[in-house]
Amino acid sequence: MFLNKLKFKHFYTLSFILLLFWNCNPNNEAKNIKQVSNQTELNFRYNQKQKNLVSAHRGGSGIENYPENAIETMQFLYEKGIQIFEIDVAKTKDNQLILMHDNSLQRTSTGRQDVNQVTLAQIKEYFLVDDFKNKTTFKIPTFSEALSWGKDKPIYFMVDIKKDVDYKMLIDEIRSNSMQNQVVLVSYSVGQAKKLNRLAPEMLLSVSMRNDREFEEMMNSGIPTDKMIAFTGTRRSPKSLHDKIHEQNIMVIFGTLGNIDKSAEARGNNIYQELESQGVDIFATDRAIEVYQTINKN
Repeated sequence: MFLNKLKFKHFYTLSFILLLFWNCNPNNEAKNIKQVSNQTELNFRYNQKQKNLVSAHRGGSGIENYPENAIETMQFLYEKGIQIFEIDVAKTKDNQLILMHDNSLQRTSTGRQDVNQVTLAQIKEYFLVDDFKNKTTFKIPTFSEALSWGKDKPIYFMVDIKKDVDYKMLIDEIRSNSMQNQVVLVSYSVGQAKKLNRLAPEMLLSVSMRNDREFEEMMNSGIPTDKMIAFTGTRRSPKSLHDKIHEQNIMVIFGTLGNIDKSAEARGNNIYQELESQGVDIFATDRAIEVYQTINKN
């Protein structure tokens, strides 16, 4: 009887030690974090769509104390469920790629020069400013820093390439960060889309399909449809166009940024649900949180 109690006591002690060791293992801690996340991997094939999505314009805008094209802003939105971030990539004087929408640093940072007139070292001395003119402690991120933040998260970057940026240089940076499967390269013409597809055939493209003519041009471009996401602009398109796009197993991204977002803010968010019913799959918006909270309520 005594021996049985002793064996049980040793077994209990050993089990407790093993359990404690397992919980302290950092690899298991990472697994636990991943398990509690309710965000799923994204798929951009229409016939595999599980939910409608939100793309935060400029990485997130219109949020007090969270400036656009900032890693901290994207982290804030990611924690609230956003999984797609449209970011703007520009080039510095010393040919470094950074996140910045405007030609000038003045609107969104404490800098005053044009982006292409200053080096990365100079840019890193400045701080980002939000849409309400509040100076933050956040720095202007490089493209590589943004890619590194997004790696191993169930997110995608919509990469808007500014005019001075060399396509090959940008694509090489994406590949060096092993982020080919987490980016969508934004194009605005058939010619640009074809060039990007030649340089990066493994990457997704946002292609312009604002009307039937542009739809036919893209269908005849030679670009595989499984590499396309159809941007239908910022003005409403007829449901018939969305239906044609969906028949090709392509998802529709529509820009509510601008007038529609302003109208929704003033009159109510039901406009986003109306757009869902008309076939919009992805909302490109300046009101990422509000749109996310509104869609998929059915």
